[in-house]
Amino acid sequence: MGRRKIKKDAKATGERKVQKAREVRRDGYQNLLNKYGTKNDVSENYQFVSDEPVADVELTLNYEGNGLFARIIDIPADEAVSSGFTYGISDTDIENFINNSLDELDFEEMAATAIKWSRLYGGALMVMIIDDGGELTDPVNWDGIRGIDELMVFERPLVTPDYSSIYQHRPDTGTRSKFGLPEFYNISPVYGTAFRVHESRCLLFKNGILPSSTTRTEYRFFGMPEYERVHKALQETVTSHGNGVKLLDRAVQAVYKIKGLATLLNTDEGENTVIRRLQLIDIAKGIINSIAIDADGEDYDYKTVTFSGVKDIVDSTCNMLSAVTNIPQTKLFGRSPAGENATGEGDMENFYKFVERIQKLNLKNNLRTLIDIILIAGKVKGRYGEIPDYTLKFNPLWSLSEKEQADVDKTKADTEYVKAQTAQVYTDMQALDASEVRKRLAESGEFTINDVLNEESGDWDDIPEEYAGESEETINTALSAEQEQAGIPERMETDSVIPSGCGVLVVKDGKVLVGERKDSGLLCGPGGHIENGETSEDAAIREAREEFGINVAELIPVTVLPGMPPEYCPSQVFLCTEFYGEPRAFNDEMENARFEPFSEIRKHEMFLPFRMSVEEFLTELNDLHSPPQAQDTEERGAQYG
Repeated sequence: MGRRKIKKDAKATGERKVQKAREVRRDGYQNLLNKYGTKNDVSENYQFVSDEPVADVELTLNYEGNGLFARIIDIPADEAVSSGFTYGISDTDIENFINNSLDELDFEEMAATAIKWSRLYGGALMVMIIDDGGELTDPVNWDGIRGIDELMVFERPLVTPDYSSIYQHRPDTGTRSKFGLPEFYNISPVYGTAFRVHESRCLLFKNGILPSSTTRTEYRFFGMPEYERVHKALQETVTSHGNGVKLLDRAVQAVYKIKGLATLLNTDEGENTVIRRLQLIDIAKGIINSIAIDADGEDYDYKTVTFSGVKDIVDSTCNMLSAVTNIPQTKLFGRSPAGENATGEGDMENFYKFVERIQKLNLKNNLRTLIDIILIAGKVKGRYGEIPDYTLKFNPLWSLSEKEQADVDKTKADTEYVKAQTAQVYTDMQALDASEVRKRLAESGEFTINDVLNEESGDWDDIPEEYAGESEETINTALSAEQEQAGIPERMETDSVIPSGCGVLVVKDGKVLVGERKDSGLLCGPGGHIENGETSEDAAIREAREEFGINVAELIPVTVLPGMPPEYCPSQVFLCTEFYGEPRAFNDEMENARFEPFSEIRKHEMFLPFRMSVEEFLTELNDLHSPPQAQDTEERGAQYG
């Protein structure tokens, strides 16, 4: 009785444990009937296992013999150097010198080759043969650079970094940016003897960056060959296309029926009899292009095999290959975008972003180093005095569509229309002649008002009377034109005069910017003293901003006013036709800011320096048309006793 109770209690305890175990909840679904979600589910036992490293010889053979793989390697490299770059240098002679030097070095082809080998083998090294008086094993002597002779590209299998010469953290040597990188590379070319080169004479190209804990130690420094990542998708794409062609041989299947075939094959000569019969049918088909069979007991038929879904499978392999290579199918396979209203713009945008990453990783810093060497060599050769600052920018990779190009052309046309309107305004006010506009258009195809005003000579016909140095009050009377100049001292040589003041004539639509001085009510424009540390241009910009609240975009020197009365200082006069902001009286000196025609302001009393600036400007315009007559200095000076 006691044993039964013990067994009964043990059974109940076991059932409770099983029930408790069944109540355990997990994140996921399980089906014990079909083993879904359990350890016996075959779909739950996938595990990624990396392939064995690919030998360099296999990489070379694939590049040589597999056209699709060669395109995967070449397309991004060629695209990265196809659009060119700019330097942001205003001096076209220096820019041309850089471009000509890069062309002589065949940089575009060399850079494309280096990127190709970095994608194929994981990395490449470009060696610069620099004329600086040193050996290949010496650091570059930047002060002794006289030129650069050649660029040579070596793929990773030929390059061995000298890991025993790793740069250490030594701030006193200026090598902090090279920390952790080898100082020397040992190169073993296919032809010639091996040599050693200092890293400062090398440009390094990598195919991406791997983590320090990578299992592929041979690729840790340079990068992973592209084949390692794409070879499975590449294999599936190539084999799917090849097998798709082979399916054509099985598109039509012939069926031969013989009555009692199974019984015939059981006899000793049955198999040979059937074979001879099939051969006879095949011979008759080849001779008379027909099939001869027995009307009683034989039949010959064709069965067509459908290949629905095969195209989708082939397309899916192409999609996968395009995904792992970052190259759109329009580039890789030359096919048009599939789907209704598909343009492929999104795919191309992603591809160009991928190419831009290649440019930033492999081209930008390397090209800067090369340009620095070229600029130093140009200065040594006397092509320019100082090495300019430059900003390297790659041109956009995206080519405009017809509609986008049309929009750009329309914008340019609108800009040219505004320029034409500006020229018309200056022509109407007779500050410019139509022949000058035609001359500028004939020379450059463009018209810029400041270019014409900066020219030292020009055709200044039909200058209006208010610009001719004599007003309406004197030209029709016996009064001397000099009477109108009362209060203005004689013109003096200005080359040796150092101005301590400045004035700005801001002209818009043939009118000049004026304001009324609060202390005297006289008309005046922007101007004032040049402060310590300022140039005359700096002072002119500051005065225009402080007195009238405008930002000057460009200043054109007109003249220097040297012979000023004692209460005034010699002043540099500027002309401004381009500015930003709406003029307004901005401080306690000026009020009632406005634009007035030249003919109107001469009817009012003007602040003497401003009046002299206006008269000198108008005289300069007149001088371009007809040189002024010599005047007696004593007579002019007597007016100001």
